[in-house]
Amino acid sequence: MTVRPGFTAKMSSKTFLDYYWYKEELVDICRKNCLPTYGTKAELTKYIVRLLEGEPAESLKPRRRRERSKQKLKAEDMKEDTKLLENGFSFNNETRKFFSNYFQVKNFSFKKAMAIKLREVERTKDYDATIKDIINAYLESQNKENVIDNEEERTYQWNNFVRDFCDDPISNEYTNKMKVASIIWRKVRQEKGTKSYSPTLIKKYSDDIKKYKQE
Repeated sequence: MTVRPGFTAKMSSKTFLDYYWYKEELVDICRKNCLPTYGTKAELTKYIVRLLEGEPAESLKPRRRRERSKQKLKAEDMKEDTKLLENGFSFNNETRKFFSNYFQVKNFSFKKAMAIKLREVERTKDYDATIKDIINAYLESQNKENVIDNEEERTYQWNNFVRDFCDDPISNEYTNKMKVASIIWRKVRQEKGTKSYSPTLIKKYSDDIKKYKQE
């Protein structure tokens, strides 16, 4: 694996872009080369690339930022590409109305992940962040919740399966009930249909569990 070289003002912009740099490293490079030291990671990278391509450091000034708007953003003015900071985005009834229309739901509930994303944008002063970033944060949180729900559903089905198996008198004919239940459960889980116990499963998978049957 190629070892990343240390930064020098004489390296080519291509060499610089060929390697990964942490934001802290970019800030340090900018500081040592009299470049702006604040902004997004992409902005810092652009300053350094322009320096390596021959532009003098004194000409590389940060883009003038508009003050965050104090005017309340209306739902009808919101779009995916609406900038968060420059338009005074916040979580209020207008924002809720926008998301209700966007996701086609009557009552939209904000998620913690959305607030975390907005705080991150405000902390890093990411003026390029848009409502689409908030939407993505919401969708990611929904996906995680769905995974949890699926896991809980599988646990619920398994618990019911074991309970019903153990309640069946025929289960007393086996030396290791939990082992037998797990073998049958794995078979049932891979099949179509309901994931519930039925006495017919004992006969159906008798060859798989026969070694656990009491003599």
